[in-house]
Amino acid sequence: MDEQKARDILSGASSGVAACAARWGLWLASKPYAAGMRLRRWAYRRGVFGSRAAAVPVICVGNLTTGGTGKTPMVAWVVERLKQAGHSPAILTRGYKGVPGEAGSGGGSDEARLLEALTGVAVVVDADRVAGASRAVAGGADVLVMDDGFQHRRLRRDLDVVLVDAVEPFGFGHCLPRGLLREAPSALADAGAVVLTHADEAPPEIVEWLTEHLGSLAGGAPVHSAIHRPMGLIDESGSARPLEELRGRRVYAFCGLASPEHFFAALSRLGAHVTGRRALADHAVYTPRILAELADAARDAEAKVLVTTQKDHVKLAGIDLPGCVWQLAMTIDVTGGAEELTRQIVQAAGGAVSSPRT
Repeated sequence: MDEQKARDILSGASSGVAACAARWGLWLASKPYAAGMRLRRWAYRRGVFGSRAAAVPVICVGNLTTGGTGKTPMVAWVVERLKQAGHSPAILTRGYKGVPGEAGSGGGSDEARLLEALTGVAVVVDADRVAGASRAVAGGADVLVMDDGFQHRRLRRDLDVVLVDAVEPFGFGHCLPRGLLREAPSALADAGAVVLTHADEAPPEIVEWLTEHLGSLAGGAPVHSAIHRPMGLIDESGSARPLEELRGRRVYAFCGLASPEHFFAALSRLGAHVTGRRALADHAVYTPRILAELADAARDAEAKVLVTTQKDHVKLAGIDLPGCVWQLAMTIDVTGGAEELTRQIVQAAGGAVSSPRT
């Protein structure tokens, strides 16, 4: 089942007996998972489960749902602010399936390799974030940015930045597997800052309500807003092309993202004539069969070029691609509260010490 079909079932867009039965079964399965996650967070808050401090400050970028909020560009944004403040940051990530290593050395996931390309800093891949932190500090980092770590409580952090998608903020209202929530929204009480992403894709009144509601859930922590901004195109030769070249062009769009609709919507807003599209599962592996299917679909749709994301294109390195495949380069732009968020980040990083903290 591809990503879009699964989302249609979870959202209720798919009707019929089979879809309703699936939602009922998934709802039953979600109850013990949600209870376990609430108990786990309570145990860390009360000190029943211990957390370990790194030798340098840790800033975590995470979310409540299973993806699609824009963690990768947000991590890059945080790293850039730290570099501008004179710090030497490194990024910690568990990587897909937790394969340890460094980005680009065989241990990195698609996000890890993209983060390394976007930031130019060391990306340490290890499901054991405490061990990864030790390696990063040994490599010279004076502050660590933990990618996708809000649910990883074993490594103590100095600031939790939690992203919430303005279009689908609460994962269809249920925890996994019935919905997309990793844990209940009440977990935001541990957030130091909340960033409402894709804020330009939701009605202003919804953004206003979410800003107030999320601030309440987060105990008064500031709620910032952000948008994802297209930067340009990268063609099959690696050359930059202006976004205007998409206007009116027949394209076939494909991606493997947790929230593919944001990518497809961005192409439409740029004026591309999307004659066909395919949403694969998040972290999809581009096998020869899938590539052949994409090539056939693009040909049937009479598309002149295939367009994908930078994250997906990283996984296509060294593969004989089916025709012209362009990348849409995106960045995140904090449009509400950028100065305050920068201050929070720099302030959290300012407590670096030369010896391990306890």
